[in-house]
Amino acid sequence: MRRARPLLGTFVEVEANGLADPVLERALAHAFEAIERVHRLMSFHDPRSDVGRLNRQAVSVPVVVDPWTVKVLRKARSLYEATDGLFDCAVGYEAMQRGLLPSQDLDHIERGTFSAVEFVSDRAIKLSARIAIDLGGIAKGFAVDRAIAVLRAHGVREALVNAGGDMRVIGETPQPVYIRRPGDERHIVQAGLLRNAAIATSAAAATLRKGNAQGSIPTHQIPAQVQGQNHDPHAAYSVVAPTCLIADGMTKVLVQVADPRASYFAKLGVTAFVTSADGVTGRAA
Repeated sequence: MRRARPLLGTFVEVEANGLADPVLERALAHAFEAIERVHRLMSFHDPRSDVGRLNRQAVSVPVVVDPWTVKVLRKARSLYEATDGLFDCAVGYEAMQRGLLPSQDLDHIERGTFSAVEFVSDRAIKLSARIAIDLGGIAKGFAVDRAIAVLRAHGVREALVNAGGDMRVIGETPQPVYIRRPGDERHIVQAGLLRNAAIATSAAAATLRKGNAQGSIPTHQIPAQVQGQNHDPHAAYSVVAPTCLIADGMTKVLVQVADPRASYFAKLGVTAFVTSADGVTGRAA
C-alpha cells in the first residue's frame, strides 16, 4: 500500500506491506501525522513553532520545547561536534541576509554558531548569543525516521518512506537506489541496493538555495582541509546511514568537503558517495 502527501516542502511517499489493508491504512495515516508534527514543531517560517519561539525568545529566557525538538537539537549538536562545525544549524542570519529565509521579527539576529545553544533542562533551551536556528538540514530526515518508528509500532516489517531524496527502508527486501544527477533530468544512475538503512541526497546548488549551514559558512570558519575543494554544481552528494537524520545531515557535510573518503564519514560509520557525469565516486549503497 502506498500513499503520498505534500509535506516538508516536497512530496512525501509512504509505502508499507505485509498486513491487512485496514491495519496498513491506520499505520500510514499515523505515519503522516508524525511527519506533520515534525513540520509544525520545526518550521523556521512559523513564529509559533518551537524553532520560531527559540529564535525570538531564547536569547532572553529559556524556552520549553517539545521532546522531539530537543532530540533533534541534541543530534544537531552531536553532528556539529563530530564534523568540526561543518554541520551547523545556526545559519539563520546568513540565510536571512541572502533573502533565503523570512526575517520578520528577527532584526536582533547576528551571525554565530551552534555552540550558543544551551540545554538548560530536559525540555528547556536557551541561546547564549543572538543566533537563528534553522533545522532544515536534518528535520526532514528526522520526520522520515519518526514515520518509520510509527510503522514499526503498528507491526509493519516491510516499508519505505521517501521525502524528496531522503529515504529509509525497513525489511529484508533490498530496494534499488536511483540517483538523478542535478542539471540533467535524463541522467539516472542506479547507485546500489538499500536494506534496513537510510539514504539522503543533496545537490550543491540546492543546498545553497535552501540556505542551510552548508552553503553559507564564511570562508574563515571552514577548516583548512576543506578549503579549495572542487565542488561540482551538477553532482549529487549522497550518504547512507542507519537513520535518515544522520544521512540528511551528513550530506550537507559532503557537499562542503566534496570527498566521500573524508574522515568525518568513517567516524560516524556512514557511507558517502558522489554521482557526477563521470559516474559514482566513493562507496555506493
